[in-house]
Amino acid sequence: MLFSNIRTDQDVEKLKKRIVKDVLLSARLRELRARGGYTKSGEERSEKNELDGSVQMPTKSEVLALYRAMVKEGIEEVNLEAEMALRKIKTKSNSGVAVVSLLTKPFACPGRCTYCPTEIGMPKSYLSKEPAAARALANDFDPYMQITSRLRALEQNGHPIDKVEMIVIGGTWSFYHPAYQEEFLIGAYRACNDYGTGKDSRNIEYTDKLVYLLQLQDENERALCRIIGLSIETRPDYITETEIVRLRMLGVTKVEIGVQHLDDDVLLLTKRDMQIDRVKVATEMLRNAGFKMVYHMMPNLPGSTVERDISMFGELFSGEDFHPDMLKIYPCMVLDNSELYETWKQGGFVPYTDDELMTVLRGAKKFVPPYVRILRVIRDIPATYIKAGSKISNLRQAVDDDMKKNGWQCKCIRCREVREGEVNPDDFTLSNITYRTTSGDEMFLSFESNKLSRLNLDNKGEKNRLVSFARLRLPDNHGNDAIIPFLHGAALIRELHTYGRHTRIGGDGKQGQHVGFGRRLLAEAERIAIEKGYTKLAVISGIGVREYYRKLGYQLEGTYMVKYLL
Repeated sequence: MLFSNIRTDQDVEKLKKRIVKDVLLSARLRELRARGGYTKSGEERSEKNELDGSVQMPTKSEVLALYRAMVKEGIEEVNLEAEMALRKIKTKSNSGVAVVSLLTKPFACPGRCTYCPTEIGMPKSYLSKEPAAARALANDFDPYMQITSRLRALEQNGHPIDKVEMIVIGGTWSFYHPAYQEEFLIGAYRACNDYGTGKDSRNIEYTDKLVYLLQLQDENERALCRIIGLSIETRPDYITETEIVRLRMLGVTKVEIGVQHLDDDVLLLTKRDMQIDRVKVATEMLRNAGFKMVYHMMPNLPGSTVERDISMFGELFSGEDFHPDMLKIYPCMVLDNSELYETWKQGGFVPYTDDELMTVLRGAKKFVPPYVRILRVIRDIPATYIKAGSKISNLRQAVDDDMKKNGWQCKCIRCREVREGEVNPDDFTLSNITYRTTSGDEMFLSFESNKLSRLNLDNKGEKNRLVSFARLRLPDNHGNDAIIPFLHGAALIRELHTYGRHTRIGGDGKQGQHVGFGRRLLAEAERIAIEKGYTKLAVISGIGVREYYRKLGYQLEGTYMVKYLL
């Protein structure tokens, strides 16, 4: 069997050479390319000219396609180890989901922030050579085409695509016209519902956008590519009661808000046109509706200092006002076509040195508690755009290296999740971190272990590994003040996530997913809610996860999955 002993990257390289040398296998490779080959990034390309009889060395995605074809024909047996070895950029699915980012079309922005670049033909603050922006531009910002091309690339590179976390980026979502929002998400749901079925629903006519959108959501509950989470970006001052109700109707489960800084003077100097009190209000409104929250934070802004930036991250997690669930840290850079660029040219702004920025990130990470996930520590902007500021593209790796060199540890979720290693459920114990916010209590329930798994040899056993967690919200007055009637009397599950290798829906789990962690966390959340006197538990479920909750006794009420406890 050709693939029976493929386990490592070295095995794959040897197999590539064998394919090139073997007459029959190289002929199959040519045939595969003729039907629509693959580039190193997994995107489709035209066939390479091989008229001289030589065969170009196959990519991992091409070898994977050959493997799949031979399994389908019965020539090869299914070999999960080979599939993992052939998977490109394994981190793309090590957190248990397939992340798909897509951009909205260029549109006016309500802000006038000095650091924000404006490029013709792009949404405000986005640049055409950023990876996700480049994909969007290539697909004319069409959501259906963006998603389809991204799913195809992920699949060709060996990643499961049945659990899709969809992240809508671009301008301020809440400032786009409601009709465009609905049309955009119709395209997104259509793409996921159609993928892998041979259907193309783009020609289906509809009269009422919202009615059709709800129909597509219902179909997605059982689709091959289920949207298990939907995220949008907006400004805190655009979060209102009406907006929250609308976001839930659209299927949004996570909101990313541009906080940038916690100093009103810095916000004033950079023309953010917002005060930090508005962030506090928006945060609590979102939390009491069950949303997950991401803060975008920008150290190195004009008017701030290294010391002030570090203390800002401490302030995020002290008191009752903030406590975001996730962070994206975007150090300020001087970019062309921004007002800050002109200020910098005139000597009015001096960005941090790389050493100063590392000091800020080191200090920031030390403040981040175990219930927070740091999604990014730098924005993926090509160096050609950066006029001043750090050009270290692998800044996160630099911080990780600093941790190892200087013997300190980041406690955030991303630094502790299990990823590739096989797990033994008996090695993990239930933990509960409780903290207070302005109008309720938060409980971070998690299964954690300090044992080193067989495949996680890089962990060195130096910190607890986290495999699964739930965010349980206990709003004051038992939720009877909630703006959404279905949440009256309810405790809230704002997030339920199990890490480890992305295991397909219905598949057997060994790396974290599908071994019962989620059920156990829900049972504990239900027990606590009953003990605290709540009459029901409501989950802000992604559309594609509703079937999972139904199996556990939950039912759809409005846009939430609800279980009555008394």
